[in-house]
Amino acid sequence: MDYPKSVPSAGLVNGRFADENPIAGTPGSLIPASWGNSVTQEILNAITAAGLMPSENQTDQLSLAIKELAKLDPQQNFPVQVYRKNLMINGNFDIWQRGTVNLGPYTGAYIADRFRCDWNGNAGVNISRQSFALGQGEVPNEPRYFMRWQQITAGVGASVHKISQAIESVRTLAGKTATLTFWAKADTARQINVTVAQYFGAGGSVDTVTPVGSFQLKTSWTRYSATIQIPSLAGKTLGSSGNDFLRLSFDLPLNVLQVIDLAQIQLEEGRVSTPFELRSPGDELMLCQRYYEKTYSQDLPPGSMTGPYGALLSTVRQGQTGFASQPMAQWTFKVEKRTIPSLSLFATTSKGVAGQWRSGSDEVSSANARPLGVSTRGIWVDNSDIGLVTQTYYIHATADAEL
Repeated sequence: MDYPKSVPSAGLVNGRFADENPIAGTPGSLIPASWGNSVTQEILNAITAAGLMPSENQTDQLSLAIKELAKLDPQQNFPVQVYRKNLMINGNFDIWQRGTVNLGPYTGAYIADRFRCDWNGNAGVNISRQSFALGQGEVPNEPRYFMRWQQITAGVGASVHKISQAIESVRTLAGKTATLTFWAKADTARQINVTVAQYFGAGGSVDTVTPVGSFQLKTSWTRYSATIQIPSLAGKTLGSSGNDFLRLSFDLPLNVLQVIDLAQIQLEEGRVSTPFELRSPGDELMLCQRYYEKTYSQDLPPGSMTGPYGALLSTVRQGQTGFASQPMAQWTFKVEKRTIPSLSLFATTSKGVAGQWRSGSDEVSSANARPLGVSTRGIWVDNSDIGLVTQTYYIHATADAEL
C-alpha cells in the first residue's frame, strides 16, 4: 500500500496529501476512488484474516485483528530454547533408566522415566517398552518407543489400575485452562478415564481431583484430546515438606486381561491441542535426571552385572585397619536433584556381595558400604567395616528423588 503517486490529478505535495490553502490559492489534494477503495480493502483483508466480521460501526477492529494475527501459530514448531510447552517429562517414552520391563508382574513401580504404574487386586501386569517400526504412518514424528500395559492376570476386587505422572509443584497450571493430547490403542475397544489431581503435600489441603474425560480406545492408534479447567488454589493450604504436585492419571479397566498402549503424551497450557513437542534426547534425559540418576550406562538397568565400567571407584592404598583402608568415592550428580535422594548400591559383578564394594581382581567384597553426606548435588559412598586389602574397588549406585 502507498500514496497514489502515479495519479497526477491527486495533487500530492512532497508525495503526501495536502489541505486546500485559500490564502496561497493552492487547491487541496484529491483522493481517487480507486485509492480509497484499496485502502479500505487492505484493512478489510486484515480484519477477515483474523476471523472477524467487518462492521461499519466498530472502530477498533483493525487493532483487534492485529492482536489476533500476532499470536503464536500453534502449528509452528518452535525451537525448544524458545518455547517449551509440554509439561509432561518423557512424554515420548524415550528414556528408560530403570530398564525396559518391570521387575515382576505383581509389583507396581516407575518403569519408563517419570511414569509410575500401579495396580492391585492380585492383578499381574507386564509393563514394557515397545518399538515403532521405521516409517510407520499411524503416529506422527517417527517416535521410537511406546509404553505397553499387558495384563496377564485379571485379578479380583481391584480399585487401582493406573499410569500416572506427578508434575512438580501444585502451582502448575493452577487456575488455568489446559489441553491434554495423547495417542493410544488397545487389544479391543476399552474405556479409560483420565484425571488431574492437585496434591498439596504432607500437612496441606485435601487432594483436589478433576476429571479430564473418558476415552474409548480403538484397536488402531488414535489421537485423543481434551481441554480442562484446572482449579484455582484459592483457600488451599500448602504442606511444608516440598512434595506437592499436579498428577495426571490414566485409569485403566479393572479385573480384566487387557493390552493398552500409550504414546506421545502432552499436557500444555491453553485451549488448543498443538503438535507434539519434540525435545532432544539429551534435554529429555536431563529433565528425567532431576528425579532419578544412575552410574550405569543408559541402556543398562540397575543391577546389571557389567563389571566396573561407569561405576564409582576408590583405591585402598594401605591394607590395614583404619580410615586409610576403607574405600571412599564422591558421586557428583549430573543434574541437581529435586530433593535429597535415596541411594541404592549395587555390586559390579555376579561374584560380589550385593550392594558392596568389589575389588578389581573380583576376589574381595566389602561388608558395610554406605551413603555418606547425601545432598541434592551429590553424595559420598564409603565403607565402615574392617580394613580391606590394597586394591581398587568399584560399586554402582542409583539416586532416587521421585515425587
